[in-house]
Amino acid sequence: MIRKIFITTLFLCNILTFAQNDKDVLLLYKNVLEKSDSLSSIGKISQIDSKNVLADAKSADKEYPERYFKKSMEYFRNSGYNESAFLFYLGKMRTEDLNHSGGKEHYNLSEEYQVYLEEGLFIYLAKDAGNYAKVLKMAKDHYDANDYSYISKTKGYKKLKDPNNYSQMIKALKEDKGKIQAELNAEREEMKNRIMPYFQMLKE
Repeated sequence: MIRKIFITTLFLCNILTFAQNDKDVLLLYKNVLEKSDSLSSIGKISQIDSKNVLADAKSADKEYPERYFKKSMEYFRNSGYNESAFLFYLGKMRTEDLNHSGGKEHYNLSEEYQVYLEEGLFIYLAKDAGNYAKVLKMAKDHYDANDYSYISKTKGYKKLKDPNNYSQMIKALKEDKGKIQAELNAEREEMKNRIMPYFQMLKE
């Protein structure tokens, strides 16, 4: 169930292919694993710079969806994983709005953002179901409260009710937390075990 709801499209094989030739990617994943474990152990995994990231969201609301993901990647590379996730999920909702607006523009998430962010952020968020729900709800709340000003005046624009079914994800994360956390832990551990052997390349 957890795979179906949360990570219907995993790209781990792609990541491992990139990682074989890209130490930068390996360092990104090594860092997200270490940071999530470290912050979880001291009770700070839910920290988020809400003031700055909400300002970033307001700015991105005026632009093409690429802006959300570019900024999300910046946060990701600087270990701002909750901020990165907030912008990533908000960007995915805005993308759905753009693609269903009836206008001439259409956006497809680049492979770099889809692969690195989708997987990397899952590794971080899976560490704590409560934090996962908090970040998703923050993104959904911003989406609900703010029109996508980049296209809001476009003829035919209508904000979607629940793009990507994030309400369902939030509900699942909040209910039966013990079971959900166990499933998240198992998925995260499987991903970790598949990635770990490649870290040896960093020493070569």
